[in-house]
Amino acid sequence: MKFLRLVVRPVECGVTSRARTNLRYSHRHDRSTANADRPRRVLILSADVGEGHAAAARALRQQLECGDEAVEVTLIDGLAAMGPLLRSVVEDGYRTQLRVAPHSYSLYYWALKHLPPVRGATKLMLTRLGGRSLRRAIAEHSPDVVVSTYPAITVVLGYLRRRRLLDIPAVATITDMTGLFFWAQRGIDMHLVMYEASVSDVERIAGRGSAQVVRPLIAAEFLEPRDAGAARAALGLPDSGRVVVVSGGGWGVGDLAGAVEQLEQIPDATIICIAGRNELVRGRLAEQFADSERVRVLGFTDQMSDLLAAADVLVHSTGGVTCLEAMARGCPVVSYGLPVGHAKLNTRRMAEYELLALASSPAELVEHVERTSRHSDLGKAEDLASEQCDAAHAVLHAPVRVNPIAPWRLRAARMATAGLLALGIGSALMSTDVIDAFANVLVGRPVATVATHGFPTVAVIVRTPAADVGAVAERLKRAGVRASFAATVVPSRGTLNTLRRLGDDTVPAINPSRGFGWIHTPAALRREARALHLHRKFFYFMPGNATFGQRLLAHVDHAVAVSGSVQLDSKKGILARPLRAGEVVVVTVSGSRGAAAVVGRVSSALGAAGLSGLPLPTQVS
Repeated sequence: MKFLRLVVRPVECGVTSRARTNLRYSHRHDRSTANADRPRRVLILSADVGEGHAAAARALRQQLECGDEAVEVTLIDGLAAMGPLLRSVVEDGYRTQLRVAPHSYSLYYWALKHLPPVRGATKLMLTRLGGRSLRRAIAEHSPDVVVSTYPAITVVLGYLRRRRLLDIPAVATITDMTGLFFWAQRGIDMHLVMYEASVSDVERIAGRGSAQVVRPLIAAEFLEPRDAGAARAALGLPDSGRVVVVSGGGWGVGDLAGAVEQLEQIPDATIICIAGRNELVRGRLAEQFADSERVRVLGFTDQMSDLLAAADVLVHSTGGVTCLEAMARGCPVVSYGLPVGHAKLNTRRMAEYELLALASSPAELVEHVERTSRHSDLGKAEDLASEQCDAAHAVLHAPVRVNPIAPWRLRAARMATAGLLALGIGSALMSTDVIDAFANVLVGRPVATVATHGFPTVAVIVRTPAADVGAVAERLKRAGVRASFAATVVPSRGTLNTLRRLGDDTVPAINPSRGFGWIHTPAALRREARALHLHRKFFYFMPGNATFGQRLLAHVDHAVAVSGSVQLDSKKGILARPLRAGEVVVVTVSGSRGAAAVVGRVSSALGAAGLSGLPLPTQVS
């Protein structure tokens, strides 16, 4: 297997040419923040989400404390500092997804990568729930520079830095080759990347000069030469034959049992299976392979350096920091057993650069392990140590690169957000009919009764299709009933003449609107009023499901809504009570076929109450 060497030109400690011009800002920062009377203070924020992030944090602390410059290093759990709720959601949620429903994590990761609203909502949740707590935790330690080794913490750090809530350099480590849409943030002054191929991707997201390749963030013991024979002797492993280490990372995830079962097919292979801190998986594996002399099952171990020095190949499920440790040891890596989320994409990307072999099936796993042999070049660790920039130096001399967002832009963004939110809520309310009580208070209740001046009459409003107006009016005339016809479309001149001859008239009406159709209410009513020769203040028929926006705009235009107090149509039988004088009766006729039955009911109801039906007054007194 061909491995890509993790090297960078040794120019200004690994800073790329695009970042070189920013170094002058670091000197200004050194003068303004460094205190001659005390060592530089570095705060490292990590997370217990897999072992890789914590291992990178420990390695960085080790490099800082063993360097030439005097520093005070503090390492804390950044997720815990952001609050127990957020820590539980991120850590427990992620762990549960990987163990119970791994494909749900793949779906969420896909949405996070490809759907900006999902990514924005996730960042908003992180910053809103954890921003204030994290800022307070940082202030308690009063550091000169703060470093994040976990992307969720990096998101919040970038938010604080961009909004002038953090006035010290913010640095983030990136140990993967993918997921950079979350690892890299515009508010981070410097991203420390492990692979030179990641530089251009990070700078495309976070800006020019925002990435620097550094020596892998692994413990120093992995960079020190170690003889494979001596490592095997120390671990009690056979001198000859193949040694294969199978690892599921700090949480012991992936198809560890399936990998071990397949690798037992290799006759001379001794298999070391590491279940990390997952005691449940460790117990199952120990029970399953208790009778195999060639399989050893371990939990979390501090002998990883010797294990990788002794191994001929590492079979790993997540492709994280353990892969960097293996490459530093010259131990080839085969990825197998966790085809979900970022781990799948990260191992694919690493395979493209020939940093590891990717096995998508048990047969491929055995094939890759049998074909792979340890590199004979044991000086690779020394090459890494000498050719790449020390992360500690990069942290202590991080440039002040981020330009915080101007205060006026923040205020404008808040005002715009508030305005858009108010507009959205207002538009939604204006487009619904769910706030009748508020509308009644603001614009008044719709008219349900009219003055009769002592005469035994009711006002009758008829709703019928425009084509049936003439026929329905004739039937009402024969029944001795006069009415007002509600028209959303002004009838033809001939129909209007027929209504006048029969003693009827027409009132404007509105249809229930959809979406933002309520905006056109005033124009539609004015158009109908002009066609009917109505003056400034007039009645119009409002259906029961009219929106608040329609009622409000019609009221502003001096039109008065009428909804009626009694409803009659072809589906309603005998009224529950007698009609009373002055009530507005709304009669709905769906067509000429049902007109006779509806008109008969109206005539019967009026006769029983001793009332007459008349048109609605056209003008408001």
